[in-house]
Formats: sequence, structure tokens, C-alpha cells
Amino acid sequence: MTLRRSFIASEPRIELVNALSLTDQLVAVGCFTEIIQWKKRVFIPTNDKAPSILAAVIQILG
Repeated sequence: MTLRRSFIASEPRIELVNALSLTDQLVAVGCFTEIIQWKKRVFIPTNDKAPSILAAVIQILG
């Protein structure tokens, strides 16, 4: 899995690339998915909860 900064609809996002196998776990800790150009993509919200969600993602990968 790779963490990447993306701009979707002129909005900055933190994307988790190659994370589809962990989608259910990632959504459970606060990530969200979107289908863009017929592909499901996983993102970490960029609001005030981002640090805690990122910490949970790191725990999942740990």
C-alpha cells in the first residue's frame, strides 16, 4: 500500500493506493471510498480527524 496526496475535484486528498484488500477495515476506522473512472479508490479524510485515522491505518498495517 502507498500513501499519496491527490487532487480530486480541485480538493486535496490523502489516497491509499493498492488498499482494496483492506477496504472493510479501513472504512471501519474512518476512511472512505469513491468510485472514480470505474475504479474504487480509498481515501483518508483531510479534516481534524485525519491524524487519528492515519494512526489507525498504521496500526492495521503494523
